[in-house]
Amino acid sequence: MTKDVLIEEDLLEDESIEIIEGSHQFPCPSCGGKMIFSPENQSLTCHYCGNTLDIASESTTIIEYSLSEAEALADHNWGQEKMVIHCKQCGGQTVVDSSYKATNCVFCHSNHVIPQTDSVGIKPESLVPFKITDSEAKKRFKTWLKKRFYAPRKLKNQLKLDDVKGIYIPFFTYDSDTYTAYKARRGDYYYTTRTRRVNGKTVTERVRHTRWRNVSGVFQHYYDDVLINSSKKVDDKLISKIGGFNITSLASYQPEYLAGYMAERYSKSLKDGWDEGRSRVDQWIYQGIRDQVGGDEFRLVDHTTNYGDVKFKHLLLPLYMASFMYRDKVYQFIVNGATGQVASQYPKSVLKILGTIVLVGFVVAMILYYLNNMA
Repeated sequence: MTKDVLIEEDLLEDESIEIIEGSHQFPCPSCGGKMIFSPENQSLTCHYCGNTLDIASESTTIIEYSLSEAEALADHNWGQEKMVIHCKQCGGQTVVDSSYKATNCVFCHSNHVIPQTDSVGIKPESLVPFKITDSEAKKRFKTWLKKRFYAPRKLKNQLKLDDVKGIYIPFFTYDSDTYTAYKARRGDYYYTTRTRRVNGKTVTERVRHTRWRNVSGVFQHYYDDVLINSSKKVDDKLISKIGGFNITSLASYQPEYLAGYMAERYSKSLKDGWDEGRSRVDQWIYQGIRDQVGGDEFRLVDHTTNYGDVKFKHLLLPLYMASFMYRDKVYQFIVNGATGQVASQYPKSVLKILGTIVLVGFVVAMILYYLNNMA
């Protein structure tokens, strides 16, 4: 192992964390072994004897709670005994089975993780199950990295991915009726012609003008499932690069889907999530008013929006995550657990970048030399 490329176990010295064993697992009815969720057949699978159990869907109704009453009325029972482990280095909080043996943080790979007594939070109402395996996620990332021309060759050749973790990332969705009264100005183009002398010649020009008029009105719209990332540990820019998730066909939450996986505890409050969602809705309202008013130009003078019947739900979306260190810097990559699409931070080779600059400069110089000689 070189000092440039390290796998997770090398990042920090080992530190033993003891967590009390729990009994809330899914024992195999055939051999008693621990069953975990299999993305390949969407069922619980025993890795000892190969036995499988289908996950029964108790209900197809996904409940959305009134935002004003969510904290009081929403269910906090995740179906099995859960606990929260807290990373002292990055602050990440992960919801795991009470029997989980803490080793290291899935976000920064520090092994300075401790169990804590914080509430696991509101139970997710739904989720998108994992559809690809961790081995497939590793393969997808390595293929992706090989196609990154500026990635250092040493990184491509020596990187080891021994511990890719599957984790469900928390999201909130918000629904709201909106009623916006507005005042605006609509500008419509009209054209005239004018004739003037330019350098002794008569030139006729077409001149554009804007005719402005005041308008007012009401814009109403119902916004459904405004999706907000409620994790502070997974960057929105990375999330946006993995192709999104199909949340129109969510599965009702069952604890079996989390067997063998972890879930991050949401780190944004419901209010903070709605503040972010409302900001997004406000942008859509502005565009909606713009479209309703019409015209060639538009100025919104004043508006007031009432948000009615705001509802909320908590859902989980699947990611495979890992980090690697290269020259004393940690890089994170994620793989969409449903589609396999990859997004990552990665180091760039200075030599390759300089080589590209030199090559481009040489090509430009040759073109200029050729054009000068042709003149």
